[in-house]
Amino acid sequence: MVNSTLGSQANLSTLLAQLVNNATQSSVSPSLHTSSDLQAINDLQTNESKITDGLLSQLNNETLDEALASNQNVEDVLKQQLTSLFTISSTPSMLNYKLSDEELALRTVISSQHEGLLKNENSTQLIERLSTSVKNIQGAYANTSDILSSLGQLRHEQKTFLASSQQHVERSLNPYMESLNRAKYQDDDNYLFELSVKTKEGDVINITFNSSQGYDEKTGEAIDGFGISYEVNGNLSEAEHGALTQVMAGVGEMADEFFKVSENSFNPLIVPNQTDMSLDFLADFNSEQLAGFNVSFSTTQNDALDTAQNTLDLSYSIDEASNQQALVFKAAGEQNDIDFALDMSTIGAKDTQQMQRYLASLDQSLEDSRVNSTKDDKESAFGRKGDEAMQQGFALFKGAFASMSSAAERYSNLESLAEQHFNDGRAMVADLVDNMITNDARYQGLGNKAPNTLGASISKLADFDATFSYALDNGDYQPKSTIELSQATEQSQLGELSGVTQSKNVSSHFDYQYSRPDYYDKEESYNVGTAVKNKELVGLDQSHEVDVDTKMFEFNPQTNQYELQMAMQEQTVSKSNIRLIDDIWLEENENSYNMNKKERVESDEKQDEFKKQAAILIIN
Repeated sequence: MVNSTLGSQANLSTLLAQLVNNATQSSVSPSLHTSSDLQAINDLQTNESKITDGLLSQLNNETLDEALASNQNVEDVLKQQLTSLFTISSTPSMLNYKLSDEELALRTVISSQHEGLLKNENSTQLIERLSTSVKNIQGAYANTSDILSSLGQLRHEQKTFLASSQQHVERSLNPYMESLNRAKYQDDDNYLFELSVKTKEGDVINITFNSSQGYDEKTGEAIDGFGISYEVNGNLSEAEHGALTQVMAGVGEMADEFFKVSENSFNPLIVPNQTDMSLDFLADFNSEQLAGFNVSFSTTQNDALDTAQNTLDLSYSIDEASNQQALVFKAAGEQNDIDFALDMSTIGAKDTQQMQRYLASLDQSLEDSRVNSTKDDKESAFGRKGDEAMQQGFALFKGAFASMSSAAERYSNLESLAEQHFNDGRAMVADLVDNMITNDARYQGLGNKAPNTLGASISKLADFDATFSYALDNGDYQPKSTIELSQATEQSQLGELSGVTQSKNVSSHFDYQYSRPDYYDKEESYNVGTAVKNKELVGLDQSHEVDVDTKMFEFNPQTNQYELQMAMQEQTVSKSNIRLIDDIWLEENENSYNMNKKERVESDEKQDEFKKQAAILIIN
């Protein structure tokens, strides 16, 4: 939508960068283009055979990848679904020519229109037929996808083939559907982009882009328009211009992806959310020139195919006085709501191994929440499309986390901050802890039953507090998943002793919000405390704890309420305390496991009878 609306402009990011380079206040007024809303129907009535040959020729010139086109399972199922859409028994003959899937889909439209013309239907009726045909074609592709999925044959190759095939059909029908969409609905299709950037000196830059399509009832004509405004409150230096251009490039690419996906939100094979969107540009955010930015994207589509509204709001800021950076992200599309927030210090070092542990821990937390959202651990309460939307948003969240960590590392290395030597102290202690845990043969380890996904030792990364949540709003059915991850570090000095204490925490939570009382909670924490004397580690305390709380209910139609079926609480704790006194190694370990579980027993005599289990294991 963005690219087609802007015409000669390559993409939105290119246009935004061009606006910044102009460095003047400007406004582009909306331009209007008109066309006859019934032209498509007239063409169908007077030149049916000519249109048929032209459209088929267009499809013949578009070849698919041979590997995808050769997938016989997809071909057979899709053709079966499309053939069922023919509305009249006889269709134009092509002798022995074998129709492609796209040609077959198009002929279902021609078949329906031909039937309408034979019945002398008016323009309104033919438009309704066209709308129904397009919906039926989309249904055929969706059915094909579902059939293959249920057979376990819907892999990436098949998804790509179906999406490409459907795109060819829709592109061929666009001229006719454009007339339908505009004539039938008076409300506009709106595409809105708003960006506000604040420099470190306090100057503010506001950029707004909007595009709309609509129908003028008075003139009976379709209208198109778009406008762009660029305003600067203050004077920008050359360095600020450079920093602003860099933000424009990243935000513009996000906008292109957002609007591109929104255009295809009616395609059942494309989840109407973030796909190739990225926040990687935050790693290079120029904090020396800029203080932050706010950006909003939104689309409102009012046509026969899609009445959805998609919104995305993103805010990023950096506070030099408190050495903090903050990110807030909110996206809502139809039934999917994605929210995440990241508060992170700007002081931190590179720690590739710990970063990998954190990302793996986030993945595990999401998987724990997903598979525990239903009794069958192979499925998710969010369904296939909801699960895909959640995974896409989660990938964006993890990318933002990694990018902001990289920004903190780069910020810490600025010459103006070098005198703080914050990372040197923590890095030294982290190396001492690593050496004791991994290389000292006397170390017995935590030895806990549950693996420590957070990783033993001191993280050198910037401290942070991160939260991700995904909710599926389907009326009364509203499952929600929340993931949290945090790290907090403190340094202290007491006489000859200096130390670093650090806590790492990750948790996952699932519930059905207002519809049913099921829930799943898992919390994992790792705490480490150190004492250093003369650059030697003389004390090391560690604790690792995992708590799991699960309750599952089933609806009883006789009582008209949910009844508890299973409840379980598990706790795993591991501790290790090490002291080095006159080169004498003293280590004390403690490991414990507690479990309480009860399950409902089906009984005709007792309504609420449960089987209970308990386990306690302590190892010193």
